[in-house]
Amino acid sequence: WIAENDTDGDNIVEYNETENPIEFDSDYDNYIVGDVVSDDKTGNFYKELYLQNDPVNPTKSIKLAVDFRSLYTKYDLGRKVYVYLHDLALNKNRGEMVLGEMINNQVDDMRENRAKENILRNCDAVAVTPVTIASPSEVDDTYLGMLVEFDNMQFDLSLIDITNPENSSTFVDPYDNYDSHRMITSCDDNSQIRLETSTFASFKDDTLPQGQGSVKGVLARDYGDNFYVLRVSSPDDFSFTGDCCDPVLLDCNNPNPIGGSNVVFDEDFESYANYTTALPGWTNTNVNGGNNLFQVRSYSGAHYMQCSAYNSGEAPLEVWLVTPAINLDSSTDEELTFETKTGYNNGAALSVFVSTDFTGDVSTAEWMIVDAEIANGPSSGYQSSFTSSGSVDISCLDGDVYVAFKYLGGDGGVTTTFQVDNVKVTGN
Repeated sequence: WIAENDTDGDNIVEYNETENPIEFDSDYDNYIVGDVVSDDKTGNFYKELYLQNDPVNPTKSIKLAVDFRSLYTKYDLGRKVYVYLHDLALNKNRGEMVLGEMINNQVDDMRENRAKENILRNCDAVAVTPVTIASPSEVDDTYLGMLVEFDNMQFDLSLIDITNPENSSTFVDPYDNYDSHRMITSCDDNSQIRLETSTFASFKDDTLPQGQGSVKGVLARDYGDNFYVLRVSSPDDFSFTGDCCDPVLLDCNNPNPIGGSNVVFDEDFESYANYTTALPGWTNTNVNGGNNLFQVRSYSGAHYMQCSAYNSGEAPLEVWLVTPAINLDSSTDEELTFETKTGYNNGAALSVFVSTDFTGDVSTAEWMIVDAEIANGPSSGYQSSFTSSGSVDISCLDGDVYVAFKYLGGDGGVTTTFQVDNVKVTGN
């Protein structure tokens, strides 16, 4: 990684954010060698080149900050690159080692002519093997800037429409201005990592991949240095070939019209005081033992249930709000409806399920996710009105049925505020 006789080699390895940048003078004749692990062809990487010190078993990485684009035409994936350090400067930013040029007393992008003089490429490119990380829960700064891979991953079903894939969410949220974050979940331990996609990426409007499988990309930190993100070069970095590991999608497929004048269950939360968490017959549980729960809130006289991970001190924050038993034995063609609203939306956090064998412990019940419209409002402020779930067909269920609203976020990560109101079941 550091060339022989480099007296500053240890400084580069041990350098941290509490120290001043390291500036290399014009007669400094050492260099570093690395393999390219990023590709800016689609625009998801911009004026940056990630290198690691070995194509198979890396132990170090560095980001080159450069003031020009289309780097893939010369420094393609797997290309071995030699970077002469003279006239450059090293800094650490958001945990990443960044090599640039000292301009106006700060480490900035290398000017194009400087970069072309200092960054030389080998004639051959090698295959880079991603470092396999068992799950997002195993991520730490050791892997920053490296090409990594996660297996048995999938997007949250709130982002995916299994029945109509063309209606699934896209890589970029249309409300985002710069970077968009979509949560990817491990089927092994339910830990999560955010996929970061630039709003300038050529695939920003592509729908997210269905199913589950592996995904590879460069591990980084978000712009605010709040959480880890995975940055892919293109949708080809996903190999989702298996079925989703999430609960089975409820699909009653009733040929008859559903809903009717018979109101089986109806809750608008108007009879409860603000900040109430214990509702008769309802289950409101934090599965990790924390203190944060859904609670009654109100605005302009209307009451609803609300949950948010913002300033919760919990990561992850997983809270389930489950209705009392809703008995369907005396009705037919039942329809479930509800309303949701988001505030300060920075990612999907709410999923809705039904069960017929819930006994008080959400971890032991068999849950089926429902195909419903979930609010997806702006990143600043709140939606002006609630979003209707649409008609959810539950007519194939009998006996006692339970509807669950699952909030899954985390302080410092997805903290979207979700509000739930007007939970109703009707039939004939």
